[in-house]
Amino acid sequence: MTSRQWVASESGRRVPSRRAAAHTKPPWAMGGPLPPYRACLVGGLLLAAALPSAGADACPSSSWISFGSSCYALLQSTLENIDDARELCRASGADIISINNKEENTFILKAFQTHWHGPQYISLGMFFDTDDDVFKWYDESKVNFTNWMEEDSSSELLDTCATMHTASGGWRKTSCEHLPVTEVLCEATPVYEKKYLPDKTWTTVLVIISTVIVSVSAAFLWFLYQRKVSSAPSTTQNFSRQVLCNDELILIDEENEYTA
Repeated sequence: MTSRQWVASESGRRVPSRRAAAHTKPPWAMGGPLPPYRACLVGGLLLAAALPSAGADACPSSSWISFGSSCYALLQSTLENIDDARELCRASGADIISINNKEENTFILKAFQTHWHGPQYISLGMFFDTDDDVFKWYDESKVNFTNWMEEDSSSELLDTCATMHTASGGWRKTSCEHLPVTEVLCEATPVYEKKYLPDKTWTTVLVIISTVIVSVSAAFLWFLYQRKVSSAPSTTQNFSRQVLCNDELILIDEENEYTA
């Protein structure tokens, strides 16, 4: 039998000893708010689950390889010009390649070294717009990265497109009439990402702001809960003050009492 301690007052009334061990549940198990670190963990997991992810499963087929939120494939066909190349890519729900940052350029370079082993040069989906006097991508994404090789900048840019050297990753200006189109590098990617989210900056900012809001809210709720708990009188302490009214209390062991 489990031993249990009691206290007795002068009147002989037996009550539970305040020395008895108290088993209390954590406050969040009894309906209270989560501690800040637990709330932050939960918030982080929810945000991670809510963020979109792209991988091989989102690619048109298993022959495509993924990087970031895009999929890439080197297609072979008998083509005559850049328009035919774009039509070939569009048949797979893609477009001719556009490169928006250094990481993507490096990925394509390594892919040619280890996976595709394609031609010396491939066509990029870039052309020179004589109306605006700037280079643009055919898929209308923003040109926020270039990797031109050193060459004469005074050359005529009328009817100019771009190619990529598959051994170095450098870009060259080429006449649109002489683009290499026997093998075409296609890219499948969400339109909104290329046009409006060329990098991950805004996504990262939104994640950080959301995490901070969750953390601050959790800390504030925890502070209010702790304040409420600390201001509330303890039932056990009040009960002990009523019972322990003098110094003549005697501890009685229940097991010994049964033996007597």
